[in-house]
Order: sequence, then structure tokens, then C-alpha cells
Amino acid sequence: MRALALFLLLTAPLLATAHHSVAMYDNDNLITLSGTVTKIEWTSPHVFLFFTSENDAGELVEWSVELDPPVLLRRYGWRQSTVQAGDEIVFTGAPAKSGAPAMRGAIAILSDGTELRVWSRV
Repeated sequence: MRALALFLLLTAPLLATAHHSVAMYDNDNLITLSGTVTKIEWTSPHVFLFFTSENDAGELVEWSVELDPPVLLRRYGWRQSTVQAGDEIVFTGAPAKSGAPAMRGAIAILSDGTELRVWSRV
């Protein structure tokens, strides 16, 4: 019983951080995209923002952007009203390695030129 308790005590920190992995993103090759916000999900553990951006073929593609948790975004100056559907936005972030239209956001530039951090690791 003690061995199990010790094992759980030692592995709990690893399990707690496992869902925060960014391994699915290409963190070595950041990209920058501009587009129009379609929706934002202000939820824990991570906020997700969706926007449409034109690809090289001129087609609109909806991207999802994973942001930090609401508590951290508030520290960076974000509020739930900072970005709304219809707003123009520019994102720099790590694209999904799978090629899916998804990224781990790093920096957002709002339509008024305000630059806001969206990821604590930047």
C-alpha cells in the first residue's frame, strides 16, 4: 500500500501537466495569419478562438487557436470583451504538425494595433 501511495505521489505532477502538452504543434516554425474572428470560447483550461483566413488558393479556412487559460489571459490584458465575432485579428503561433488548420497562439494583434500575449511560453 505504501509503494502505491509513493508511486502516485511521485507521478501525480507528471499526470497533472500531461494535458498541457504542446507536442502536437510545430513550435520551431511559427506562422502569422490574419483573418476575421468567428467565435471565441472563454473556457478553462484553455480559451479557444476561431477565425477565418484566406489560404493561397483564395479560399476561406477556419482556424482554431488554443490560448492560455482565462486567468493568465486576464494578466496579459485580455477580457471577455477584448475580441468579438467579426473583429479582424492577426495571430502568430505554432501550427499543428498534422497540417490541420489549428495553432497554439503566441501573439495576437488586434484591429486597433494592440499587441497581446496569448501564451505564457513566449
